[in-house]
Amino acid sequence: MREIYRRAAEAFGARIITERSETLATQTDNTRYSKTSWEEGRRCRETVPQHLCREGCYWIAEPIDADMTSRIVLVTPTIAKSWLRRNDKNRTFTRNAARILAAEMGRGHWRENGESVVFDTDGVLVDGQHRLQAVLNSGHSYRVPVITGIEPEVRPTVDTGVKRSAANNLQMADEQNTATLAATLMLWRGYDMKNVSAMTYPAAVAPENRVTTPKILEYLEEWPDIREAVRVSLALRPSGQGRALVPSSEAAMIWYAIVRSGASRESANEFLGSVLAGFDLAKGNPIIGLRRRLIDNLGVGQRMDKRERLALVLKTWLLWSTGQTRKVIKWEHASEPFPFLD
Repeated sequence: MREIYRRAAEAFGARIITERSETLATQTDNTRYSKTSWEEGRRCRETVPQHLCREGCYWIAEPIDADMTSRIVLVTPTIAKSWLRRNDKNRTFTRNAARILAAEMGRGHWRENGESVVFDTDGVLVDGQHRLQAVLNSGHSYRVPVITGIEPEVRPTVDTGVKRSAANNLQMADEQNTATLAATLMLWRGYDMKNVSAMTYPAAVAPENRVTTPKILEYLEEWPDIREAVRVSLALRPSGQGRALVPSSEAAMIWYAIVRSGASRESANEFLGSVLAGFDLAKGNPIIGLRRRLIDNLGVGQRMDKRERLALVLKTWLLWSTGQTRKVIKWEHASEPFPFLD
């Protein structure tokens, strides 16, 4: 019987795609496909070059059309591998981008969002190389609109829109102060992991461990009180004094860390208000030494490392909250651990 199907496929000019059962059963969390349904539908997909199956998506042997055509296709690792062979005129491949997407797929965070894979009239891949590589790397399958038959001359106009930022996603979700909120969430995620690099230099972290834009909304669901931290940090910032000693996102993260450590909101407000404004500070107050250190780095051409600034403020909190005095505030990153608040 198998030989009959194979001969039929050859008669129709179809490519025979043989996939492992476990690959066929690998689906996103939000699809309704089952291993049984795909095993049952496999026979007709292998014998017909293009087929609309009972699950509502196409199987395509050759992504070539003379006119622009749109289909929904379940892209499996085998299909992705086949289509990547058509990727000979695309922009430079970015390995890290594919690793980030593969990590999202492997963790079940990938969503079928309608973003298409595009081929020109010659069957050359125009858009989608990183997603296809991620499918191949992760073993994940997902439904995607596939556009075939675009003119090769329009390639320079593809994927030229402005990329959505984390702040854009928060804005579309009707959040307030979205730029500061997004930055604070990214800082806190690294702090919560006790990973200084993830907190202060996200781009230096392995691609599969980076914060992705779609994850920002999930982080906000996990730590909803960060909204309050952002509001407080913006309210505490003195007006009309130019560049702040501590950026609002960093102040918000520190406020949140202080409150999460068990201190009262009133104490957190008093401490950060004094750091930012500098009013009524008694002699020996460690905040004076901190402010002096921060002010020294506000001059033209001066820039304090974010990691050092966060460490100095957190270290000062530990001194201030326990009633200790200190004239000079320093943090030696080579010999001192980062002062996470327990």
